Amino acid sequence: MEQLIETASKMIEPNMTVSFGGGRTVSRLIKTIDTSKISVASPSEQTRNLCQSLNIPIVPLEQVKQFDLAFDGCDSIDHQLNVLKSNGGIHTFERLYANLSKRYIIMAPEARFTEKLNPEVQLTLEVLDLAMPQIISEVETLGGKAEIRQSQNMAGMVRTPNGNGLIDCHFGNWDNIDTIDSKLSQMTGVLGTSYFKNVVTDTLLATNDDVKHIRKEDL
Repeated sequence: MEQLIETASKMIEPNMTVSFGGGRTVSRLIKTIDTSKISVASPSEQTRNLCQSLNIPIVPLEQVKQFDLAFDGCDSIDHQLNVLKSNGGIHTFERLYANLSKRYIIMAPEARFTEKLNPEVQLTLEVLDLAMPQIISEVETLGGKAEIRQSQNMAGMVRTPNGNGLIDCHFGNWDNIDTIDSKLSQMTGVLGTSYFKNVVTDTLLATNDDVKHIRKEDL
């Protein structure tokens, strides 16, 4: 991962406004670069806490008109640079930051880059509590299985920073993910989904001895 961090750091230039998502790779990137010459923002509470511990000022999202770069991770990425960002559970916030970014850059191990999205990675929805039974029923109608994500640390469901629950949706494959995501995202009570289609502009893939930089415009 050291070469991945080095490649990412070289993309950052003085006076840029940069968003950093969550995860260990992003944390390592922040610790590597000189943040004194850039403006830093993050959708991740964990990352914001890290920045606070390092005395790095954080720019609130409402003060940002555009990010020059946004770095993030993912759980699965296909050859068209569509991604599933399911396990972190903050995808609604992450999409807000991604939508303001000139370049939205995913950093990941090469193993997560496959022709089609990995069916072992679920599609995750952020959902209002009252809407959960309807959403679960619709997932089953579409041929999938749905479960409310439960907290491992305390009784009850996992809550997002918005105070909502998460529903994890499992299907045998993601051949029809565009249709599935479209139908579910349009339902009342769904605030966001973990499927990011046509959002990623770049991916940095860590191989055994190198880094592959794939740009959307080159596909």
